[in-house]
Amino acid sequence: MAETTRQAHDAREAILDAAAELIRTQGATGMSIADLIARSGTSAGAIYHHFGNKQGLVLEVARRAVAGPMQSVLHTPTEGGLSPTMLLTTALTRVVQATETAELMIQIWAGAAAEPKLFELLRAEGQGMRSAVELVVRHWCEREQVEADPAGVAAVLISLVMGSVVQRSLIPDFDADRYLATATTILDALVEPRT
Repeated sequence: MAETTRQAHDAREAILDAAAELIRTQGATGMSIADLIARSGTSAGAIYHHFGNKQGLVLEVARRAVAGPMQSVLHTPTEGGLSPTMLLTTALTRVVQATETAELMIQIWAGAAAEPKLFELLRAEGQGMRSAVELVVRHWCEREQVEADPAGVAAVLISLVMGSVVQRSLIPDFDADRYLATATTILDALVEPRT
């Protein structure tokens, strides 16, 4: 039984790795199941067993690339909670520092524009992520007695992360350090402590 579970896990990971590479190089709509089978060394049955359909697979690749790391950021234990600036710094470090992640997300977003079902899945995932970030910001503001709009701060924070993804993918000389410095200045201005 343990061997079967391990084999299933390995097959799932091989499919996700292959799908991420194919999406990055061919786009979400350009990735074919035949190419995925060849690249992953698995079968159509394994793909549909683990992910249900192509949209489910693309969504899982997106979760793995961005949502998973963002969730780990949100659950990073710190004394006093994560400030919006700490959230942003950690998110940029974990989510968008790799060029492959930026290229992958651009392709997934482009695929969502062509596939309404994928768009709706990504929209729901994005709304859930924004709600989770808002909750962390709200708790931090309460603890630190900061008068700020947690929903607005969460929206700006996520926009800064996604903006970094886009710029890193499209601008060859993108300066991540400069971007982070400016972005943290913006967030700090939104959550200045009460006087």
